[in-house]
Amino acid sequence: MGEWLVGLAGTALIVSLFLPWFDGQTGWESFAITDLITAAVAIGALALLLVTARFRSASPAIAYEAMLTLIGTVAFAIIAIRLLSPPGDDVARDGGAWLGLLACAGVVAASLVAMRDERPSRPGRPTDSSGVPVSELREVEMLPAPPAAAR
Repeated sequence: MGEWLVGLAGTALIVSLFLPWFDGQTGWESFAITDLITAAVAIGALALLLVTARFRSASPAIAYEAMLTLIGTVAFAIIAIRLLSPPGDDVARDGGAWLGLLACAGVVAASLVAMRDERPSRPGRPTDSSGVPVSELREVEMLPAPPAAAR
């Protein structure tokens, strides 16, 4: 569920770049670097769907979500600073800028939701690594550590 929310927020973020941000200029026209950072976060959010679908294990998706959360937080801070201090004097902030800020916050929040416990089974209902129910989990044999080598 969280991955779909990240994808939805990423879509909103990319759409916001084509809307007016400051004095009728789109996000692409308003910035030199911030638009590229914002686009990278949006594309990264959409790529999370592919990463999640590609791997059977949850580990790559969780690592990707952690990275996306960090980069999304940086992008959120940059967009918030640009909204507080727009380019030029007496510049009007348009709806695209606010949508971009909210969408970037959505990417961060949804990435945090997506990083929750990724076990396919519910407590008391064990499954194997692919989510197929099993009668009981196999016990892992504990072996003693080898003796320390004489020095």
